[in-house]
Amino acid sequence: MTLQEQQEFTDNLDSAKSWMKAIQERLKANDNTQGPRQALEARLRETEKIRQSEEEGRVKMDMVLVAAEQLLQDGNEELRNHTHTQLKDLKGLWEETCTYITHCHSRIEWVWLHWSEYLKAYQEFELWLTKQQRSHDVELEAQLGVKEKLWQVDQQRVVVSDIKGQAVLLERLLDEAAALHNRTQDPSVDPQAQERLQEAYNHVRDRAEERLSLLQKICEQHQTHQGCVQRFQSWLLSKTKELTEVMGRNDTAEEKLKALKALDDSVACEEKALLDIEGMVESLRPNTSPAGVEEVVEEAEELRLGWQRLREGLCKADEGLRSSLDTHSQYMTRCQRLGDDIGRLREQLKGLDQELEETQDCRDRIDHTEEQMVGQWTKYTGVRNTLAGEESQVELLKAQLRELFRFSEDSRHLSHDVLAVVKEHQRYVLGSLCLCLCGSFFKPQNKTTNKCLLKESVQLQERFSLLEVKGDLLDSVFGPERSDGLQSELSTAMRNRELLHVQLQQRKSRLQAFISRTKDFTDTYKLMCSKLSSIKGRLMTADGLQPDILAKKSQSDQFGVILKDVEDYEAQIMALETLVSSSQTNRIQFEKLCDEWKHLHIAVKAKVDESDKIVAEHERFHDSLLNIEKWLMIMKQKLMSFHSPTGEWSIEGRRHEAERALGEFPEKELQLQQVDIQGQGVLKKTSEEGQVHILGDMKRLKDSWLALYEMSLNLHRYKKSTQQFLFSESRGHHESRRKEFDSWLFKQNELLSEILSSTGAAHSAKNVRLKQDTLKVSFNPVLLLYQQKPGLLQRVCRLALPLWLLFLALLLLAFLLPLMDEGNSCSLSNNFARSFNIMLRYEGPPPT
Repeated sequence: MTLQEQQEFTDNLDSAKSWMKAIQERLKANDNTQGPRQALEARLRETEKIRQSEEEGRVKMDMVLVAAEQLLQDGNEELRNHTHTQLKDLKGLWEETCTYITHCHSRIEWVWLHWSEYLKAYQEFELWLTKQQRSHDVELEAQLGVKEKLWQVDQQRVVVSDIKGQAVLLERLLDEAAALHNRTQDPSVDPQAQERLQEAYNHVRDRAEERLSLLQKICEQHQTHQGCVQRFQSWLLSKTKELTEVMGRNDTAEEKLKALKALDDSVACEEKALLDIEGMVESLRPNTSPAGVEEVVEEAEELRLGWQRLREGLCKADEGLRSSLDTHSQYMTRCQRLGDDIGRLREQLKGLDQELEETQDCRDRIDHTEEQMVGQWTKYTGVRNTLAGEESQVELLKAQLRELFRFSEDSRHLSHDVLAVVKEHQRYVLGSLCLCLCGSFFKPQNKTTNKCLLKESVQLQERFSLLEVKGDLLDSVFGPERSDGLQSELSTAMRNRELLHVQLQQRKSRLQAFISRTKDFTDTYKLMCSKLSSIKGRLMTADGLQPDILAKKSQSDQFGVILKDVEDYEAQIMALETLVSSSQTNRIQFEKLCDEWKHLHIAVKAKVDESDKIVAEHERFHDSLLNIEKWLMIMKQKLMSFHSPTGEWSIEGRRHEAERALGEFPEKELQLQQVDIQGQGVLKKTSEEGQVHILGDMKRLKDSWLALYEMSLNLHRYKKSTQQFLFSESRGHHESRRKEFDSWLFKQNELLSEILSSTGAAHSAKNVRLKQDTLKVSFNPVLLLYQQKPGLLQRVCRLALPLWLLFLALLLLAFLLPLMDEGNSCSLSNNFARSFNIMLRYEGPPPT
């Protein structure tokens, strides 16, 4: 062994030790996590340089090993032992230096990464705070009505809930800031900075809660106004109906006036409520959109007009009742006077009737003398003069009856009495005239029909003409003077007959008109009954469940046409009322027809409302179904885009897009349930033919959803498996290389031990050279292994392995925490895990 080899070994050994001591000094100078982030980053770069210079130390170690190989082959046992001791110390120092490099760099890198994650979360939180502050700086948008304001309240409630949910993130940020401050003592994460962050969050939360309270107050104010409007409208309808019921009752006018007085007092008292509603309109104006203000103003004006119309209706009803009461009093007075006059005239006519009957009995006897005939004629003349004197009373009765006809009361009983008295008077007049002219040849006839009276009038005219022709006979019988008197009376009687004949003709025309009008009412009534039956038939034909939305809309249009026909039918009913005569039967038929029309109008209107509601529900279901199908188609294309051309999943570079796509499924699942509930409601109001199509659509939608959901599960499993594969691949590769190296090292160690154990024996030159070659061949892979520069994946795995072991230890500790305190969850206790996973946590029903 030459001195030069020993010197080379000593120099390499000293060089390696000095390098290691220098590295340890540099590590001690940089092994500190306190200070600002720039200083920490500088230390991290310095430790990175030190870690990269580890290759230089390996080269020095290799040089020492190469130099030691020559010394270990020397035959001096003491030199070999001394060399082994120095190599052992050097290896210990090398292992300590490598461990120190790794630990120092990992510790500083861990703090730096932790700080970077904190800054990232902090910047996101600051951005969120700025966004919330800007949104709260914007003034509230005025809404149209209560529904829109309720939507605004719900939206603000979701915002408040989101802000409160950020409290957990703020708490984590503050915890991380405190942890960083303990390690770095940096002013950017000191307690003052934490307080400023807490105050900024509290300010945003307080402003959001104040806005929510303001919106709730605005909404409650509008709801109060709407409730007052609805109550006032219901009150108006009830009072209008009460007015109609009061006027429709069969009570006396005094009772109706008393009821109207009480109703008017209650209506007048409600003006205060109307004024309150109008005052609410002014208070709603600042927080309502112009269109909404216009709407509430119109509602208030309509309520004011409705209230005024009700007051006017009450005033008119009161005036009408008072006028009717005065008119009724006048009517009763006139009826009493007319009844007395009719009674007196009947008594007078009854006395004249008895006198005429006595004279008729005497005239019917065959044996009578001329004096008796003259006496009878004188009595007839007296009766006729008495009847002529009562003619003015008859005209007075007619005039009084015409006055009664101007009243709205039913005067038929008095008109019958007056007509009977007039007929009786005319009969007596005609009978007395006939008796005066014809004696025993003519006796009065009591005909009750107009036709008989006309026939008798014609016969009387013929007899009057005969008497006029036989004027000479009268001269010879009664003498010239009496004959002239009879002729004059005959002329007067003929004129009276002509007048009575004209009156009979007029009455005949009136009777014919009455009969014609009665016939017109009957024909019109039958026609309108047939139309009403036709409308009922159309309603029954159009009614029933329909298969699809087009048929339902057609049915709704049919109901609308039927409703229009029913409303047009009202004008025909009003026209029919003009044909209603005094007949009680016609009146009953007309009222029955009115009742049938009212019931039909109510039924048709209810059908129209029900049909419109069914169409609206079907349209909502159809729109929801189309929206879900459109989303399914778009989401299917989006998920298919994650398929590679070979048919395998691939999310390389699109992991966030895949997570967003998968995050849409819970919300759409709720919408699918809503569509299913809407479909069940539509099925109940659809015919069996249409139910088949709806059930098919819903089944197709569910199948599409299940297929798409299966694709999303496959994508989710692939994403999870990709993450696990990357971790297992890197770890498995490192383990395999390490096992390979350990096995090789074990074999070479055995070979070296075998060579060293045989050094004491004598060997030939050939054996010595052979063993030397074997040792060199065994040692060359070591040199190649140390000289070969490791790949990027190897370096990453070498750096990441201690970190992964540290992470696994922390996760194990986190899993054991619930055993110590079941009230705390893993995600709340493991601040380290939460620092790398910034996310919201919400337990409860969806906020929307």
